Amino acid sequence: MTPAANDGSIVERVKGKAKGLAGAALGNEALEREGALHEEKADALDDVKRLEAQAAQDAEEAELAEREHELEVERQRIADEEASAQRETHIEQERVQADEDIEQQAARKEQAVEAQAEAEERAAERDQLAATRERADELDDASGLETEAERARAQAEMLDQAAAVAAEEK
Repeated sequence: MTPAANDGSIVERVKGKAKGLAGAALGNEALEREGALHEEKADALDDVKRLEAQAAQDAEEAELAEREHELEVERQRIADEEASAQRETHIEQERVQADEDIEQQAARKEQAVEAQAEAEERAAERDQLAATRERADELDDASGLETEAERARAQAEMLDQAAAVAAEEK
């Protein structure tokens, strides 16, 4: 929310207090009601500011969590590639040095490595999917806060219109 909008809630609150006091002093209930409406509008403007700030913070936190998860997935992928490369080098060395039995053993190890890599890849994909779902949930939460803010704005508008009507009735 802009500083001007923050000034708006202060102005509305001051108007409300002034009209409320003037209405009480003059015995003018309509003026007192108009003052109360201005104060309600100021409260609504403050709520809008708070909800928008919370929504922005939630969105930033969700984005940061997603980036952190992506970095962790990338670190894991690199580590898996390095481990796989080391295993392949070792298997190749065994093939060169060993007879037929050792070659068969190396083939079994290679199959195990591939199965492990596939399992790790599936686990990484599950983690990625969970993170995506979590981000979607956090974005839904942020959207809900934005909806609340919009409702608060609408309420402030209605209060403003009510204050205008009350002012016209005077």
